Amino acid sequence: MKIQAPAKINIYLKVLGRRADGYHELRTIMVPLGLFDEISIEPAGQGIMLDAPGCNCASENNLVHKAARLFLASTGVRSGVSIRVRKQIPVGAGLGGGSSDAASVLAGLNDLFRTGLGPRDLMAMAGNLGADCPFFILGRPSLMGARGDEVLRDIRLEDREYLLVIPPIALSTAQVYAELKSPLTTVTDRLKIDSVGRFTIAPEQWLVNDLEAAAFGICPELKLVKAELLEAGALGALMTGSGSSVFGVFKDRDHLCNGISRLRRRDGYSYIPTARLTGERYGDNRS
Repeated sequence: MKIQAPAKINIYLKVLGRRADGYHELRTIMVPLGLFDEISIEPAGQGIMLDAPGCNCASENNLVHKAARLFLASTGVRSGVSIRVRKQIPVGAGLGGGSSDAASVLAGLNDLFRTGLGPRDLMAMAGNLGADCPFFILGRPSLMGARGDEVLRDIRLEDREYLLVIPPIALSTAQVYAELKSPLTTVTDRLKIDSVGRFTIAPEQWLVNDLEAAAFGICPELKLVKAELLEAGALGALMTGSGSSVFGVFKDRDHLCNGISRLRRRDGYSYIPTARLTGERYGDNRS
């Protein structure tokens, strides 16, 4: 079985405060993109065999390995499994690659072993692996709450093209949150959050990330990258998640190509044009 695990961006991320469990309460709009890790899953005799070059961690600490262990233990499936991950989504870039891989493995194992778990079951299981993981079970633009792991409502987006600018820098989520100066969420902010989902939104009008200032303080170069995207004609630009990737929003493919031609290229950086995933346009990305 082959699975494509998509990247994501956060076009909106508000930190509402610290929770009793030590995490932060978030409101974030997450959007899946047409940039994928490729995963192969096959039944095996015993245990979990993982081949994941480029993941930069020991196999047993990899979210994919943890996802497979959790699935087998929770469902009682006695077969082993062999998993290979071919990374295309950079690690530590705020694009959710590890979380997407883990969620895709849960969904893939559910199909492979025909265990019949529904989306809610898989999302509950995914929530034990990481805050971003439940989003990838549904894989459509969504407003997420709680730690970023609770789907509040679907989001309708106007069609746009996106340019990902991925620096050769990995930012630690823990370090970025440690540098966060707690923002004040106003009544207007809450009304805006509550109203989203009632209408189709233009993503460039929602570009907020409360983690940007902290990340820019750690790595000032990212602020320059954002400015360069705007100078190249992007409708808007934003850092995604806790960084380090920054994306620009463009009206259509011609606008995107024009922006790329005007953009200063930085050594060691990746520049990836992409678009959001939708069921209508792309079909099921777990083909």
